[in-house]
Amino acid sequence: MQHRYKYTAAMTIMAISLSGCGDTSKIPSQADFGPNPVLAKPESSLIPTLNIAPAEGWAIDDKPVAAEGLMVNRFAVDLDHPRWLYVLPNGDVLVAESNAPKSESSDWSFKSWIKGMVLEDAGAAVPSADRITLLR
Repeated sequence: MQHRYKYTAAMTIMAISLSGCGDTSKIPSQADFGPNPVLAKPESSLIPTLNIAPAEGWAIDDKPVAAEGLMVNRFAVDLDHPRWLYVLPNGDVLVAESNAPKSESSDWSFKSWIKGMVLEDAGAAVPSADRITLLR
């Protein structure tokens, strides 16, 4: 029975501690774009807020639904972390493929361990392609 109380107390303390970790916008949603946007002041904290989008691609048979009168075609597959696209005047497309830079330090630290977990969660814990691909 005493084990149950310790477990409940630990979970309560953890829940209370984590409740202070949320972060929300302090400016109205309509005020942060347009010709004179209101930008939030930078904030610093011991533990930064991280919102990492999962790296998910389309299934081979799936594609987005185009607006009426338009169509969607698969243009490229198997790109390695495409960062930007540039359309040349002749219609060719350049794709910059890169990933996180290779760590210069091989020493273990708590910070590097956390960084590794974050990069892995974002799909960036693999060697970088570091190339520009021409699509025609």
